Amino acid sequence: MGFTRRQLLTGLKPSPGLFPPAGPGRPPRRVRIGPDCLARRGIECRICGEACGTGAIRFSPQPGGAARPRIDPAHCDGCGQCLPSCPARAIQEAP
Repeated sequence: MGFTRRQLLTGLKPSPGLFPPAGPGRPPRRVRIGPDCLARRGIECRICGEACGTGAIRFSPQPGGAARPRIDPAHCDGCGQCLPSCPARAIQEAP
């Protein structure tokens, strides 16, 4: 597991995810970004992307607004590190 910029600058060690890792008979959990996301409301925020150890949260530039996050399912391992990092609690476990 790598370090995020925030962990490197603050000296905090990466923590294990909220969910157990995927394995045989246990598919990875998926998350989604809800409408309460600050970036979707025009406020610059990239905290979830910094918390994601696998780089699964990418940001798409928006003309005249804040870059919007999107989750790349090919890179998301379902660890849940992004859930507690969101100040708006907009990231939720997908059904």
